[in-house]
Amino acid sequence: MVRPGDRRPMITDHAIVVLADGGARALTHQAVDRHAGLPAGSTSYYFRTRAALIAAVVERIRVHSRTAFDNAQAQSAGPVTAEGAAALIAGQLRNLTGERWDQALAVFALLGEVREQPELRDALMRCLFSVDLATGLLGALGSAAPEADAADLIDLLTGRLVGLLFGADDRSPEQVEETVTRLLRRIR
Repeated sequence: MVRPGDRRPMITDHAIVVLADGGARALTHQAVDRHAGLPAGSTSYYFRTRAALIAAVVERIRVHSRTAFDNAQAQSAGPVTAEGAAALIAGQLRNLTGERWDQALAVFALLGEVREQPELRDALMRCLFSVDLATGLLGALGSAAPEADAADLIDLLTGRLVGLLFGADDRSPEQVEETVTRLLRRIR
């Protein structure tokens, strides 16, 4: 829960933009202070170490992801179908390559930074796509192995996201949705 006057969410949002614009090497306490228009030392007051700042960024992206998914899911009432789930998932990909582009880039920028930190690496890899939410969704679709299918789905989405972000995939949002629909129809 964010306390009134708490600068942490604002600071981590600015850190996300610093990462997206300049990569992992650009992420310093001073760079975040400058980007946020804060007095020198503000970021380090809240996040004493680079590791603490990175952990806070990962958590902030996870919160943004969960909020975006919950909002999209609330708009899609009715029983869960492969087509409806695919539309929801494709919408999340569009969101990550549009409005949340900087958050997606920040995640990929941090991959090298967390490779020797298993807990943080795992949190980073789960902050855009939730294994628990995917497992629940696939279970609702009738998957016999929702955990394994969720892992496969997230692998597909992560790969597709990389392609969309870095220009290696020129598929339209509709084509991505069709791909996800085909995959979800096979899961039973």
